[in-house]
Amino acid sequence: MKHLIICREYPPSQYAGGIGTYVFHISRLLAECGETVHVIGQLWKGAEKKVEEKCRGRLIIHRVHLKDWESSLRRKLSSPLKSREEKGLLESNFSPQCFSLQACLLAESLVEQEGIDIIEAQEFEAPLYYFQLRRALGIGPKKQPPCIIQLHSPMEFIVRHNDWDIGQPYFMTAKRLEDYSIAAADALLCPSSYVARRAETHYGLDEGSIHVIPLPIGNSTMLEREKNTWEYGTICYVGRLERRKGVIEWIDAVVTVAPQYPSARFEFIGANVLGTKNMSGEEFVKSRIPDDLRSRFIFHGQQERSALPQFLKKARISVVPSRWENFPNTCIESMSSGLPVIASREGGMAEIIEDGRTGWLANKPGSEGLAEALRRALNTPSMKIAEMGYNASLEIRKICDNNKILENQLNFRRGVVDQGSRRSLSIPVNLPWSKRPFFDEAGRRTPQSNTPKGIALVITCADTGQFLEECLQSIEQQTLKPVDVVIVKNGMTGEQAIKAVEKEQWNGFRVIHNKNRDLASSKNAGIEEVLSSGLNPLGFSFLTEEVQLQPDFVAMCESVLQRCPEVGLVSCWAGNSRNDEKIWIRPCPSFPYQWISNDAVPFSAVRTEALLEAGNFRTIMNHGYEDWDLFNAVMAGGWVAVTVPRILGKRRFFENLGSRIGNARANERMRRELLERFPDLTGHDSKDIIILTESYISYSLHEQLSKLRRELKMVRTMYRLPRQIALRILGKVKKKLLRRAPV
Repeated sequence: MKHLIICREYPPSQYAGGIGTYVFHISRLLAECGETVHVIGQLWKGAEKKVEEKCRGRLIIHRVHLKDWESSLRRKLSSPLKSREEKGLLESNFSPQCFSLQACLLAESLVEQEGIDIIEAQEFEAPLYYFQLRRALGIGPKKQPPCIIQLHSPMEFIVRHNDWDIGQPYFMTAKRLEDYSIAAADALLCPSSYVARRAETHYGLDEGSIHVIPLPIGNSTMLEREKNTWEYGTICYVGRLERRKGVIEWIDAVVTVAPQYPSARFEFIGANVLGTKNMSGEEFVKSRIPDDLRSRFIFHGQQERSALPQFLKKARISVVPSRWENFPNTCIESMSSGLPVIASREGGMAEIIEDGRTGWLANKPGSEGLAEALRRALNTPSMKIAEMGYNASLEIRKICDNNKILENQLNFRRGVVDQGSRRSLSIPVNLPWSKRPFFDEAGRRTPQSNTPKGIALVITCADTGQFLEECLQSIEQQTLKPVDVVIVKNGMTGEQAIKAVEKEQWNGFRVIHNKNRDLASSKNAGIEEVLSSGLNPLGFSFLTEEVQLQPDFVAMCESVLQRCPEVGLVSCWAGNSRNDEKIWIRPCPSFPYQWISNDAVPFSAVRTEALLEAGNFRTIMNHGYEDWDLFNAVMAGGWVAVTVPRILGKRRFFENLGSRIGNARANERMRRELLERFPDLTGHDSKDIIILTESYISYSLHEQLSKLRRELKMVRTMYRLPRQIALRILGKVKKKLLRRAPV
C-alpha cells in the first residue's frame, strides 16, 4: 500500500509532541516493512528541505512553508506563499489553517501522481479539513482513497481541561474544523480505550466505532542507573507545565507530602505555560511553593528531545498527573527507560500501568489522590522501586511492541482500504456543539422536485448605481452563464443610476422596478420575476451592486448544488474590493454558531426548493439581517450549509458582510426576531447560545480595549510631533472611537 500521513509536528519541529512522535515512529515502521509512506510536514529550522527521502526511498517527507516561520530561519525560503487565500488563512483567527490548505493541495497532487491508497491525519488543528471538504464538494483528484482520523487531542478537550474559554475565536474555529474532520472520516483510530469511549459518548458515535491501537514504542531504550539513584534520584515530570497536564495538582500534592520526606527532590522538564494575564508562569509556580521547600523543586525549562534521557537516567520515579490525557508518550518513554510511574487515572495511563507493580495510580482525582499515590511511592523500598522500573520496561514493550503494533496497523489499514471511501465523499449532516450524533442521517434532506439546472442572479441597485457596471461586468465574465439575471431598481431616483440601468436593459439584462426601498421586498420581487417567466433554476444568488463575482462563481455554486443534494446553501470566502489584504474566511455555517453571527456571505447561492420552503425574505427584517434570517430558515429546514474554500467574490463594503446596520434598539429587535422565529431550535440550543454569546462579548470587549490602549498611547506621543501631524492622528482616533460607540 501507499500511505500518506499529514502532520505539521513531524520531527524535527519546533514543538514536537506526542502527535509528531507517533507519526515519526509509525511512518518508519511502515516503510521498513516494505510499504511506501509519504509524510507532509512543515518547514522548520533544522528541517528545511522541501523533499527528503529515507528508508531507501520508502519514506518520503514533503514539507510546506509557512511565512510566520521565515523569521526563525533568518532568511527567505524558496517557497513563499503563492495565494491570497494562504495569506488570508495565515492572518485569520486560526493560522494553522494555512498549513491545512497547503497540505491539502499537495496531498491532492500526491494522490494523483503517486497513487496513494490511504490517508491519515490527526484531529488536532484539523490538517485534513480542506482535503475532506474539497473532496465532498467535488473538487480534487478522481482517485478517492479513504481518510483515517487519529484521535489524539481534540482542541475542545484541551481547552476544557486547561480552564480556557472555548468561545475565543482561535479555539472555536479549531473545534469547528476538527468536528468536521472527525465527522467526515472514513475511519477513526485512537491509541487509548479511555479517549475512544469518551469520544464516542461526546460525539454521539456508535459504541466501538473508534478502533483502538496503542502507540508504538519506537526506538526507546532501557537506561542503566546507578544503585544509589533508586534511593536518592529525583521524581521527574516531563512535559509542558500546563493545567491540563495536572501540574498544579502535582505541585500541590508535593507541597503536602514533601515535608515528611526531606530527601525527596522533584524535577520539571518542559516549557512553563501556567502564566495568566496578571502573573507569569514562574511567578505562578513560586506562589504555590513555600520558601522552605523551594530548593527541592528544580525547573529546567524546555529542553531538546535528545537531552531527555540524561534527566530520566538520574530519576527514580516518573510522574504523569494529567487532568485528561490520551496515551502519553512521556509515560511510554519513562516506562521503557526503566522507571515506575505515578499517574492519575484520567487517561490511557491506567491501561498501561499496573498499580503496585509498574507504578502507582491515584485512587482519587486531583491533588488529594496524587498525594496519596506519592506517599505510597516514597514509602516503597529502593530495591522494590528498581524492580518496579524493570517490570515497567518489560510491560510497556509488550503493550507497545513495534511488530505487534505494525501488524495491527496494517490489518486495520487494509480493512479501511477494502471498504473504500464513504463518509468523506459527502457533507456531514450534523456538526454538533456537543453530545449530538455525528452520523445521524435521519435529518438528511434531498430535493423533491426534478433536478433543474442553472443559477439565477438577482441584483438590487441603490440610488447611485455607481458600482453596477463593475458588478455586471463580473457576471458577463462567468465561465458558466447564469440562467437568468434580474436587476431590481430599488427606489431608484438618481440620474446616474437610472442611466446605468437603462444601458444594461439595452444589453439584454431584465430590469424591474420596486417602489419600496427595503432590500427584502426587492429581492422577493426578483424571485417572482424569475419564476413567473417559467424558469425553475437550481438556485438563486442575491447581489448588491457592490459585489463583484469571480469568473467561476456560478459554475462552482451550480456544481456543489448538483453534486450535494443535501446542501441548501453555498457560501464561500470573499475578498474586499477596497483592500486586497482583507479576506472574509469562515467555517461552514452550522448551528448553534449561526445564531450568534452570520457565517455565510450575503451573495451565497440558495437552492430554489429550500428558498421557497423558507418563504423567501421576510420584509420585517432590516438591511443586513434579511440574508441572515433567510439562511437560518434554510438551515432550520434541515438543509446543510457549506463554505467553498475559495475566494469566489468580493464586496466593496467588507465590514457589512452579515452585519448589523441601524441603531442599538433596532439591532436588538432584529436579534430577537432571528431567535424567536424557530423557538424549538433556539430552545434546544439555549445553553450553547448563552455560553457562546458571553464568550463573544468578553472577547470583543477585550479586543476593543486593547486597541483603544494602543491608540491612546499613540495620542500621547502627538505632543512631540508637528501640530498638523498631531491633529491628523487625533482625527483618526476620534473616528475609530465614534465607530465603536453604540448608535
